[in-house]
Amino acid sequence: MNDMQTDKRLSVESLPASKMANAALSTYADFFEEWASVGAAWQSELSRFAERRIKDNVSTYLTLLSARDAASVWQAQGAWGTRAVEDYSEEAGRLAQLVTSVTVCGATPEAQQTTQLLG
Repeated sequence: MNDMQTDKRLSVESLPASKMANAALSTYADFFEEWASVGAAWQSELSRFAERRIKDNVSTYLTLLSARDAASVWQAQGAWGTRAVEDYSEEAGRLAQLVTSVTVCGATPEAQQTTQLLG
């Protein structure tokens, strides 16, 4: 008799709410995975940017140290400023692209499909 009662019990996994919760957890996991990927790409991009800027700064310092007159100093400093503004502007665009790659869609395609199924 006891075995018969056990067979008739519903498992937690068979309940609709449990299926929705599992789908939601899967969606959140996909979302987290996507953001973690963007975070890693963000860190990598910032490292490359910092390396480029440091190399340019060192090059400019060496140019300034070897300058023979004020005009050379002004020219080197002006060129450095122009490059810095362009580099920072381009970098802001690259970082914005990384963020919008996730925020426009909100999650990976798999997570979007799961969310649509939950509807």
